[in-house]
Amino acid sequence: LPISGVKDLAGNALASNYTLSFTTESFLDLTPPQVTSMSPASGATAVSANTTIQILFSEDMTAASISTTSIELRDNAATLVPATVSYNATTRTATLTPSAHLGYLAVYNVKVKSGSSGVKDDAGNALSADYNASFTTEADMVPPTVIQATPAPGATGISVSTSVNA
Repeated sequence: LPISGVKDLAGNALASNYTLSFTTESFLDLTPPQVTSMSPASGATAVSANTTIQILFSEDMTAASISTTSIELRDNAATLVPATVSYNATTRTATLTPSAHLGYLAVYNVKVKSGSSGVKDDAGNALSADYNASFTTEADMVPPTVIQATPAPGATGISVSTSVNA
């Protein structure tokens, strides 16, 4: 940048133009994002069978990279559990919501994928490695109850050949 026309307090101009040049550093984000926490926590037990999975990232993520192909929930037989995945940019949180109630006393595995098909931050960096976690759901402690019976309780004059259903 040439600097000319500059004068001191007495009105004296520069003897010659002064040229200044510099180079700024390039800001290239090469830091891969990380999963900083998950709820339920990996290794958790007695997790509600109607839970949603919350995954918190270390930095802003590209929402389009967060989907059911980059974040998976599988049962212990490695069967993919149908679910929806959404991303909240304000909280940097992905939410995986199973489409149906999970099984009781079952182990579930969560995988957040890295690489070209995985989640990416706003600079396009993928996780440095897949993030894997697991949790176990609660036991079903609610005993069944009879809500309807045929014939109705207390009914009289019922044929001996009538089937009883509950």
